[in-house]
This record gives sequence, structure tokens and C-alpha cells, in this order.
Amino acid sequence: MPSETALEHAPPDFLSWVAELVRSHRAELLRYAQGRGFGADDALDAVQDAFVTFLALPQAREVARAGNEAVKLLVTLLKNHLANRRRKAARRAGRSAPLEQAEAELASASSEELIARAEEIARVRGCILRMARLQRAVIELALLDGEPHEAIAERLGITPGYARVLLHRAREHVRHCAYDELSTEELAPDASHDP
Repeated sequence: MPSETALEHAPPDFLSWVAELVRSHRAELLRYAQGRGFGADDALDAVQDAFVTFLALPQAREVARAGNEAVKLLVTLLKNHLANRRRKAARRAGRSAPLEQAEAELASASSEELIARAEEIARVRGCILRMARLQRAVIELALLDGEPHEAIAERLGITPGYARVLLHRAREHVRHCAYDELSTEELAPDASHDP
């Protein structure tokens, strides 16, 4: 929805106009989203996102007066939001598949393979501990918690683009870092600095 300051400066009939717009089209849009295989909660979230995007458009009121044009635009916005939700769900599902495969491999691994994996985990952990605080937070949220760039940026108070840059740099650092078993005092997180 528009921000509170935007609502303060909105015309007197703005809220009733928004309420009427939602009342007129919400059920149809929910049916559309659910007809594409989305559950009730996801469909409602996507419909709300479509309304928020629509209301943020400068020409929203003019389009809404045209009746049919508002529905067409809302359906187009809803399609985009549904496609984004599908892509995010596919990415999340893709992240869990390697974990399941790794668990199966660990169950059948020899003791030498388990030791080699433990050494690699220690190397990666040591490399991550050497990173600057902000870069370390980005890689932990992205790779360990599976957070999307937008959520990471919001949590850390940075732009999504900067979050992507920090994640790329962090991955490169881990790929090329040679961990030499430094003591925990030398790897103290508070001692590092941000780029």
C-alpha cells in the first residue's frame, strides 16, 4: 500500500476508491491465481502484491476509471508476481536437492572421504571467518539460511545490488582462499573490517 505520508496527502476519496477497486477485482484475481495451482495463502499474497504494484503506478487512477483496462493491468501484474513466486520456489527447491544428495553420499562414504570433507569444511569455515563482517553476514544469510538478495539487503540495510556484489566477492574469496589453520584469536570476527 502507499506509505502513510502518501496517504496523508491523498485526495479525500482515495481510500474509498482503493476499497472499491479491491472489492471489485479481488475475488476474480484470487480465482485466477488459484486456477494456476497456487494455494489460498500464496494466491492472496500475490493478489495483494499486484494491487500494491498497481497503486504505485502514476496512472493507476486513470486506468482504474477505464474499468476493463484496470482488470487487464491487474491480471498482467498478477501474472508477473505469480511467475516470480514460482521462480523463488524453484530456487528454494533446488537448494534442498543438493543437501539431500549430500546426506545420501555421506551415509556411504569411507572414513578417508569423511576426513577429507571435514578438512574442506574447516577450510571454508576458516575462510569465512577471515571475511569482513558485512561480507560474512551476506554469505551466511545467502548460503546457509537460503535468504534471497532482497531479504538480505533489507536485513542488513544495504541495496540488493550491493548484497549481490558482496556475495559474489565472498564466493570468490572462499574458492581461492587457502586456510592455514590460524588460531581462533587471529580469526576473531570483531577484528575484521568492512570493505
